[in-house]
Amino acid sequence: MNLILVRHGETEWNKLGLCQGVSDIGLSEEGKRQADVLGISLKHVDIDYIYSSDLKRAYDTAAAIAKYQNIEVIIDPGFREMDQGEFEGLPFTQLRESHSELLQSWRNNPANFRIPRGETLQEVQNRAYESVNRIINKHFNKSVLVVSHNFTIITLLCKFQGKSLKDFYKFKIKETSKHIIKIDNDDNKVELYNNTEHLNSIN
Repeated sequence: MNLILVRHGETEWNKLGLCQGVSDIGLSEEGKRQADVLGISLKHVDIDYIYSSDLKRAYDTAAAIAKYQNIEVIIDPGFREMDQGEFEGLPFTQLRESHSELLQSWRNNPANFRIPRGETLQEVQNRAYESVNRIINKHFNKSVLVVSHNFTIITLLCKFQGKSLKDFYKFKIKETSKHIIKIDNDDNKVELYNNTEHLNSIN
């Protein structure tokens, strides 16, 4: 089967450089434009099912794709972003200045480090991959698109490529980027990574 992973479009918090986890922030005007050109770019791609995180920025991106496919969006909370606890809403510049020790601990042990009152990357990977397995079991031999979030997609890409979560920082996932994974039983191949050619029509 083909699994197409897509990150949501830009939000105001993305633009302002604020830490955005499970906070339910909608798309910015730029994010809406990104989502629309993404939908147009996928208009002639065979997609049988569209799944989305339950957070608004992901669902609205999925809806922009679905309108060109004429299919409904299925919500799956397993694909929501990492809960970043006490970091939510804080500027990244402030985090680097005031929480440098915590960030270093995260870098040293990313799988199991827990942001205060938040999740670990391992927990994110576990729940997201559980949702992927449900999709594989229900829709094998189909083409399924999932709209999700930065850390969630990174943990899945680590899983599909057999990489440790210690490598998470090597992945840079752009807004509305497309990633295609070919799944054939236990053989997973990432055929497209971080593709944003559709944004050329905006930029």
